[in-house]
Amino acid sequence: MNEKMEQGKSIFQAGITDHAGVITCVTERMLETRPRKKIRLRPYTEQPIRQQTSFGPYQADFAICWPEAQEGSIAYAAARFHADQEQDVILTVKGSAKLWFNGEMYAGTQTIPMKMKQGWNELLLQCVRERERWGFDLTIGFPRYPGMWAKDYLFSTRPMFPQPELQGEEGFAYIGPLVPEAGEQSGCALLEAEALSGKFSLWEPAISAQSRQQFVDFAEMYGPNAACAYGMTFYEKQDNVSLVLNVQHEGEIKVWIDGKEVFRSTTTGQTQIAVISANLRGQVLIKCVRHDEANKWGLKAEITDITTGQRADGVPELESGRGDDARWLYIGPFGSSGVEPEVLLDQSFAIEIAPIGFEHMYAIDEGDAKAYWRLSSPDTYVRPYLDGFFFGQWFYAIQVGLYGLLQAAETIGSTEVVRYATDSMAVMAQYHDYALWDAKRYGVPSIIPRAQRLEELDPCGAIGVMFIEAYKRTGCKSMLPVIERIGNAVMNAVPRMEDGTFYRIETMWADDFFMSCPFLVRVGQLTGDTRYFDEVIRQAKGFHKQLWMSDKRLYAHIYFPLEGVNSRVPWGRGNGWVIFAMTEILLNLPSDYPERDRLLQLFRELAAGISAYQNESGMWHQVLDESASYEETSCTAMFVLSLARGIRLGWLGDEFLEVVNKGWLALLHHCVDAEGNVYGVCLGSGCAMEPSYYFDIPTYINDDHGTGIVLLAAAEMILLMEK
Repeated sequence: MNEKMEQGKSIFQAGITDHAGVITCVTERMLETRPRKKIRLRPYTEQPIRQQTSFGPYQADFAICWPEAQEGSIAYAAARFHADQEQDVILTVKGSAKLWFNGEMYAGTQTIPMKMKQGWNELLLQCVRERERWGFDLTIGFPRYPGMWAKDYLFSTRPMFPQPELQGEEGFAYIGPLVPEAGEQSGCALLEAEALSGKFSLWEPAISAQSRQQFVDFAEMYGPNAACAYGMTFYEKQDNVSLVLNVQHEGEIKVWIDGKEVFRSTTTGQTQIAVISANLRGQVLIKCVRHDEANKWGLKAEITDITTGQRADGVPELESGRGDDARWLYIGPFGSSGVEPEVLLDQSFAIEIAPIGFEHMYAIDEGDAKAYWRLSSPDTYVRPYLDGFFFGQWFYAIQVGLYGLLQAAETIGSTEVVRYATDSMAVMAQYHDYALWDAKRYGVPSIIPRAQRLEELDPCGAIGVMFIEAYKRTGCKSMLPVIERIGNAVMNAVPRMEDGTFYRIETMWADDFFMSCPFLVRVGQLTGDTRYFDEVIRQAKGFHKQLWMSDKRLYAHIYFPLEGVNSRVPWGRGNGWVIFAMTEILLNLPSDYPERDRLLQLFRELAAGISAYQNESGMWHQVLDESASYEETSCTAMFVLSLARGIRLGWLGDEFLEVVNKGWLALLHHCVDAEGNVYGVCLGSGCAMEPSYYFDIPTYINDDHGTGIVLLAAAEMILLMEK
């Protein structure tokens, strides 16, 4: 944190001063560090070491695993963590006697600053039973937020099993209990040495022999009352290669290849089916129905090269080290055991009607129950994951960065970057309903965790803006229910003061004007419902009433309802959120809408106030009226883009041009280097009555509170010059 640009390395000094060139440079750097990510499926087995909340610690209670173990017993846990890049983190552990991270040993409960290396990082923990407590709480967090698991903003990692056959699967391996009696301590030392060298042969969880059985017994998988289930895989072949599907089945079956029914049987048996298709890659679905009163029903299936006998089946999206056990996925149970088998065989369930995919669950009967894919291994399910800390992640700062990418890319005609931005929203829309279901099923969702609770504005407004912007460009209908859900949350779930202004019960933040109104005005535009326009007008008045400081002509960052006063601290980005939001409202509100002129007046007053606090370098300070506070990038860029937009659209006069040009040049001289890195962006803020609190908030290179804003400023400069 608090990185400084090297002297003589600014983008201006590198000769990149045209606005399009700046956009290209910053965009390339953003996408280099925030690459497009793919949804990956991974097996998942419920286990004793897990999170209770999405960003809380992973917790182990070995007393549940081995309740009879005596005091002084020892247990171990181990996991691997992947880092896309070298990263400083804070590792916080409670309840562990020892831990080893990448071979280095630490003793006792502590908070440890450390550097994760790019690639794989190894963790081993030792826990000794002391009375009732036997286990650990472990958090790996970004240094600014050490108590929050790093998952979707700034850095992302998750624990994965160290056993090769479980590679990529989320979880901790564990072993115990060991009693350190005479001669046993050497056993602990041996186990530690083996674990540190990557040997985990006796550790839990272990893949059972049952999981390696080739016949899949649906009676064991789904219980005695189940009647119908499906198996699914993909085939892949080379030109001029013939494939064959071999099926052994107990019960009636129906087979589809590439969506076309090719075989059915009402008796138990074995068959070979030629995979005849012009496609080099395709899909096979097998429906299996239980015979009346049969204790065992299911199937064994494989697709092989008819010449070599090599397997040609598998699920490309599935990451697993489980070998043949991971070549097919299964889903069920469907239907009722009281229905005749032949009737069930001909009854079309959702899996047969809808396109087969992994972004949604499937209805298993006429009720609300849903099913999702699993492996044949006992209690082993499949969950989708989207690793990374930008693409497809539901966090307001990320969405502000994405909005900047989108608008800047359109300004210079970069269709590839536009597609990156819209695809980032599309993947969240596609998996939105699954994520809500996954959270109910497992407690903590595997994907977009911040989409679960929309009870405040941070997870609503900026994300909603980007969903609407993406929908306008793509027409992706799966985004509409998500937009509706966010809109309902903002209008009906977010706390309000007596006059209807949004607040956070004990505080009210300037930030929340941006986290609400740019989205609401777009919802009004999208739906034609003027309630949303009226809400925006109400919020503008409410925020102005509580936060406007007429003597400074700036907004305070925080209002404290219990005390009835605001902080009188004009935080730079807080004022940036407000003026940026005002321009977004004025852009989207109908030009003749009642009280629009009042909003324009508020914008002009704030524009004048902000301009008065620009310093000699062209920058603005972290606390606008405190020159001892550091020069801050995100607010400077917000002011540049908002004032430039105001001049371009005739809301401000040309007297603001000097302020805009001076601010833009300051960004090039002081904030962006020749590689497109953006410096001096204040990390996420809390709140306080004292200005000194804001002085101490660290900055972070390429933080998304600032990168996209710099791009938006560059885009507005291009549009202003065109005018």
